[in-house]
Amino acid sequence: MYEVGLTYAVIAGFMSVLLMLYAIEKKNEHFFLFSLLFLLISWGGIEWALWVRGYNLFEMVFTPIVPLASYFVGWGIFIVYVSEKYFRRRYWVISLLVTGFFIWISTFCMNCLLD
Repeated sequence: MYEVGLTYAVIAGFMSVLLMLYAIEKKNEHFFLFSLLFLLISWGGIEWALWVRGYNLFEMVFTPIVPLASYFVGWGIFIVYVSEKYFRRRYWVISLLVTGFFIWISTFCMNCLLD
């Protein structure tokens, strides 16, 4: 089952990259918002697939595993840079708040989502 989640996460990540490149090229805010949505879906798919396998993504990110932490930090810095340079500040702030909300749900209430 986790293979399906990882497959969807990879597809959503690929869609996010394509939409973000198109949004930057055309300076289209709607496509940029969709690219952020697909990026959050990709991160959620990665987290869910690891949770199904019995791993806690947030324990792995907050321990010194450099490639995993640099992946998420790199995307975060890139979102802030692109939002500040090409679009509006509120997009990365909203993205940060939504990501924080999902981290909160995933950390403290993952088992209650099944109930």
